[in-house]
Amino acid sequence: MNFQFEKNKLYNYLGQHLVNVFKEYRVFIAGGLITSLFNNKEIKDVDVYFRSEKLLNEFIEEVYEDGNDWINALTTKALLVRIDDKEVQMIHFRYFENAEEIFDSFDYTVCMGAFDFFSEEFVLHEDFLKHNSQRILKFNKNTAYPVVSLLRVHKYKEKGYTISKPEFLRIALKCMGMKIETIEHLKEHLGGMYGINYDKLIKLKEGEEFSLDLIIDKIADLSINDDYFKEPEKVKFNDVEEIIEYISKEPTKVVTINDYTYRIKKDGTLKQIDNTPKNKVGYNGEEFIANRKFYKFVEKRGDKYFSFWDKEFEYKIDQKATPKRDDYLYFNEKLEISSSSYSNSRNAVLIEATIPYTDFYIKNSDKVLAKSCIVTREVPKAEYEKWENEELEDYKCPFELE
Repeated sequence: MNFQFEKNKLYNYLGQHLVNVFKEYRVFIAGGLITSLFNNKEIKDVDVYFRSEKLLNEFIEEVYEDGNDWINALTTKALLVRIDDKEVQMIHFRYFENAEEIFDSFDYTVCMGAFDFFSEEFVLHEDFLKHNSQRILKFNKNTAYPVVSLLRVHKYKEKGYTISKPEFLRIALKCMGMKIETIEHLKEHLGGMYGINYDKLIKLKEGEEFSLDLIIDKIADLSINDDYFKEPEKVKFNDVEEIIEYISKEPTKVVTINDYTYRIKKDGTLKQIDNTPKNKVGYNGEEFIANRKFYKFVEKRGDKYFSFWDKEFEYKIDQKATPKRDDYLYFNEKLEISSSSYSNSRNAVLIEATIPYTDFYIKNSDKVLAKSCIVTREVPKAEYEKWENEELEDYKCPFELE
């Protein structure tokens, strides 16, 4: 079925910038926005799902704004931010290869609609349109958080949906089968998704031991309106690195090279950081650099290679090159050659080089500054044109420190 009207409406709501960045990182939008779109209701927020942690981290780095109001909330499940005046919730408790995997974690079929920005197509559960038109709730027993699903029934009733008693019983029985033995486990099931933060109920005093009976008694004494649960706990982060460290399920890979510390990103490129993460794996800087290649575009004249910046400076294959005076040689890492100022210059060719550890000065943004290099070869254009389109696996460095 062609949903071109709904697609146009979605793109118009998001704006060209968000559409472009969603396409670049091949995200899914799923859940409430899609339901609102097909029911012709007001769209309130955007829930974004990712195919991998690598894509999520790169997305965050691109859209991050250094300001006090960028992050609305960050939980163990989702990061809620403002982008282009839109509330965007980036889901990070799991990653999904396709929309069907997302639906498996949802609670009701009326939510099971998605838009895949890779294929630029809607993906709808077979009962999505029918159950929305009938305004009935059908429960998915495999949902990730059934307690919140039970609480969400009230919200759906306010929107005109109904649920049968047998269907409501299915939710209750699913909740009964849960084994909740710690406060952390209970909080995981109550907070940080669907715009509801019921985990704020759970506050034990010093010395109190967790039990469900104790929590039930505490809730009985509360007098709080529903708006309390919609307001997430405010969080502050100093920079984007702290956000990524919080979200990452695995330790951050770091390497120190000549007094500067870098995070080894998922694709293997380096990013300088000011603060070393607490949860980290360290790598040997000398071995790391010894096994790296660096790249730059130069001007080829006949069979010789010259700098575009200094027309008289020549690079020779298998020979050491040293900059004039107190200057530096500028290179890019393999996956960042497209950022070179001279990639589209006339007679430009790409050379590959190694940099001695002692002469690796710094990686600043996408530029590597070196005090010397040894040129190893000219890279064929057909080879480097493929690099940008390669689907790279997470980088695995063999030089882990003890």
